[in-house]
Amino acid sequence: MRLRKAQISGLDLILAMMLFFMVLILFAILWELVHYNIRTTADADLIAIEVANKLLGSPGYPYDWNASNVELIGLSSERGVMDQVKFENLLELLTLDYDKVRELLGLGPYQLYINMTYVDGSLVIIDGQPAEGGIPPDNATTVSSVRRTAIYGEITVHNNSITFVFDSSGSMQWFSTSMGHTNGVLTDAWVNVYNVTFPASPTDKFDFVLEFNDTAGSYGRVNVTSPSGIKYGCSDSNPSCTNCGTECTATHYSGADYINFTSARWQEGVWKVYARKRSHPNPLSFDLMAQTPAIRVDAAKSATKNFVDVISNESEGIDEMSLYRFNGCNSWRIRDFTTNYPSIKTAVDSITASGSTPIAQSIINAADYTNTSATRKHTMIVLVSDGSETCGGDVVAAATYAANRVGRICTVGFAQGSTGEAQLKEAASIGRCQYYSARNEAELEIALRQIYFGQLEKQKVLLNIVVWR
Repeated sequence: MRLRKAQISGLDLILAMMLFFMVLILFAILWELVHYNIRTTADADLIAIEVANKLLGSPGYPYDWNASNVELIGLSSERGVMDQVKFENLLELLTLDYDKVRELLGLGPYQLYINMTYVDGSLVIIDGQPAEGGIPPDNATTVSSVRRTAIYGEITVHNNSITFVFDSSGSMQWFSTSMGHTNGVLTDAWVNVYNVTFPASPTDKFDFVLEFNDTAGSYGRVNVTSPSGIKYGCSDSNPSCTNCGTECTATHYSGADYINFTSARWQEGVWKVYARKRSHPNPLSFDLMAQTPAIRVDAAKSATKNFVDVISNESEGIDEMSLYRFNGCNSWRIRDFTTNYPSIKTAVDSITASGSTPIAQSIINAADYTNTSATRKHTMIVLVSDGSETCGGDVVAAATYAANRVGRICTVGFAQGSTGEAQLKEAASIGRCQYYSARNEAELEIALRQIYFGQLEKQKVLLNIVVWR
């Protein structure tokens, strides 16, 4: 039997072509779907990155924007730092007008969810509520997320050991509120070095302080003339001032000359101050200050106790503190490290002013104790002084020694002259901190707060941005 060649009928050809085109169409649909998903995911990635850049790269507009006036949403207060108020405003806006946020951030068809977590992944809590806003991507088909590390401005880590060194030298019995001050160079001749205008209303007392840069002896003298022309002068042999009676006293110190008046001698107008050096071979640098109460030691004690309250309230019992005071040419620890803040304030109240100014030895003592006894991560010495080293110590060498044993050495010059200021500035620079100047109790409180809040470690957080549809 002879076989015939296979033949394709017209119907078979039509069916085959239909099947081919169906497969081709299905392939095209699947290809487009895959391509669409890839394109959609890529678009979401780009938008998520853009949102992160907008939020952390700008403070927004207006700069102090809120939910009612915002034109541009931004969270940064400085590079890498989120502003707490602005983040809370964003959460509020996400609740009040979610679509406005989407519009301002250019999300198009995408939805948004934002939260802020600590590095360990736990949610940050603000005023008892989780730091999150927007709509979570529970039923999303396309999700893109960006995570950025930032510093959240008001979240701080309290983990500090603070050793406070209190100047209790004799000059802390002088007044602290400056009516004016100047500096210059003393010569052998009497020179009108400063004029200060007194107002009509008297204070209880007032004083004039002449400090000079050689603390080895009593090498300077100061006299003053009242607006009515009465001269109050102190002789070398007599510690009482001419024309004073019982209402004016003078003291010649090593490194300073001092006149103290009661309010009975107060006169409105211009007081003229004269000064010279005495029995010294070289010109002397000097600082001249006219001052009124409070007494320095009392003002410093008040500011220090307020500083203790700040630590107590802010750290909620975490940061520990110890306390030193000057003692002759040494220093005395009057409170070990503790979080019993009332006991620190009691120790501050016990301080009286007398003796020398052993800045160098006090820094060394504080550093040794802090290095061996501190129990917190960050260590710091805070030294408040109104004078310069009078015990022959090397403040720079002491600060260098201490800087290898503690984290920071911060210094405050309280009603201080330029010689002591230079020493404390250098000590603070070596100690990776800075020097603060305070001319009265209020300025001292501000300086101590700045030191403390500058010590606090800012908390790193993660800003998690999720774009989805």
